[in-house]
Amino acid sequence: MKETFKNIAFAGVGEAKRSKTATRNALELAVEAAIAALADAGLGPLDIDGVITASPAGDPHFVFSTILTEALGIPARINTTLQNAGASPCLGVLYAARAIASGACHTVLVVESDSRGARFKGDKIQAMRAARPWTDDFEDPFGLTVPGKYALIARRRMHRFGTSVSDLAAVAVAAREHGRRQPDAPRREPLSIAEVLASPLIAEPLRVLDCCPVTDWGSAVIVTTVERARDMKKRLVRLIGAGEGHGAYHLHEAKELPCDATRASGEAAFATAGVSPRDIDVAQVFDAFTIAALVVMEELGFCEPGEGGSLFSQGHTALGGRIPTNTSGGMMTWGNAHVIVLPEAIRQVRGEAGVNQVANAKLALAQGIGGPMALSCTLILAN
Repeated sequence: MKETFKNIAFAGVGEAKRSKTATRNALELAVEAAIAALADAGLGPLDIDGVITASPAGDPHFVFSTILTEALGIPARINTTLQNAGASPCLGVLYAARAIASGACHTVLVVESDSRGARFKGDKIQAMRAARPWTDDFEDPFGLTVPGKYALIARRRMHRFGTSVSDLAAVAVAAREHGRRQPDAPRREPLSIAEVLASPLIAEPLRVLDCCPVTDWGSAVIVTTVERARDMKKRLVRLIGAGEGHGAYHLHEAKELPCDATRASGEAAFATAGVSPRDIDVAQVFDAFTIAALVVMEELGFCEPGEGGSLFSQGHTALGGRIPTNTSGGMMTWGNAHVIVLPEAIRQVRGEAGVNQVANAKLALAQGIGGPMALSCTLILAN
């Protein structure tokens, strides 16, 4: 059965202010982001009847959405916390849209926040690994970390399509060019391919500058019906397409690296929206690692497999390029805030993206990944 999202829209977007000195927990960050989103829409907590959050790693809580609902005083009819890592925010929007379409609720707050930068000290990779509530019996004993898993994906891509370390570095350089134009960006100094390749190895072939920093964040979006959104403060942004894709979490169970989750989510989103990759004006995709963004752009059909490096290095993802990508600077600039794709996509379609606004942006794509590219959700937004 083909889904339709003709009556779904975004009503508000908000983010917690970033601080170099203040330490806030995930709930505080979520509340601040939610209040900002409510103000953006011109709504109050009593206007919301659904809450979907992602589960924070820095401050784990089994019922995070419930404590957020309690803190804000929201009379929620649906209330749930997702455990889908970097795919959670986009999946939260998709599941909110399905709940609204079913009549279960009419206005849903989707929030992701975490305090990883504040909570994880020293070796942050190992600290995040230790915080997990599970053990991978066939991978953990060999010391395989998340960067290590993405490094294996990178090596496989190199073998299959000739992807090079310079191709990976081009993703980081392109992200930095967008990020350094942002007044509050934490990384504003110029970056070259040579500098990326000279940075220390994390998991060969991935280097420090192939990996996003670990940080704190909080962002929220409000999903509702088109009719309700028309009465709110900001320009209407519709959700016209969405899709999810799933594959094996453990690499040893995958038939190929990566699995086809990203491709599947993209095909479903384009089909429901009735558009193709060449119709998209601006893309916001998961880029916790350079290899991830490169593979996503190939798997979503913005270029052929093996051409992702040239897509970034030749300026096609830059402002004024064929498909401006991660125009905020993405996770490579702002840290591992999975939700970053959503506020930027909404603001681009609204025409509110500031110095990095893409001219006449009518269609935006937002995409998230969970696990080692094991699951993916792709959304398509329109004005």
